[in-house]
Parts: sequence; C-alpha cells; structure tokens
Amino acid sequence: MDEEYDVIVLGTGLTECILSGIMSVNGKKVLHMDRNPYYGGESSSITPLEELYKRFDLTESPPESMGRGRDWNVDLIPKFLMANGLRNRLHGPCSGPLQNR
Repeated sequence: MDEEYDVIVLGTGLTECILSGIMSVNGKKVLHMDRNPYYGGESSSITPLEELYKRFDLTESPPESMGRGRDWNVDLIPKFLMANGLRNRLHGPCSGPLQNR
C-alpha cells in the first residue's frame, strides 16, 4: 500500500470502531483493520461454527449432530441474563420467558 493515512486503527472492538468513526467524520483519512476475519474483537459473536473451531485451533470439524454451522452464533464474551420471575423461582415456581415450560 502506497497510500498515506492520518490515523491507523488496529482492532474492531467497540472503542476502536467509535474512534475510527469520529476521526473519519472529522475529515481524517482512516485505515481501520483487524487481524481477525470477523468484527468485534473479544466481544464479538462468531458464525459459522467452523470459524469458532478455527479460532480455538481445533483441528477436527464440528460433529454433524450439531447441524449446519450457520445455525450457530457463539459469543466470545460471557453474558449474564436474568429471567423475569427469578425472584419467584427462589420462592416458588418461575414463569419467566427464558425458562422452559
């Protein structure tokens, strides 16, 4: 690449994307790149399942029993979900939308 840039942003996490956007709308010439084949850094979701296996250097393919790789979307960062009715579950039956009925 023979081009010149005002700013080079490495990584596509939330902070990097915000900085890249701010610099760009302020007239800066920005090169924004990531070493991964997906966006979002460590807080991204990976699909298809085969990409997740590559990410963690697993040599085998996902088992056929898991279905199509595109049916999976795996978050790399842990999430905390609280179901409605959690308090009820502690003191009796829960009828929240995240619980199987």
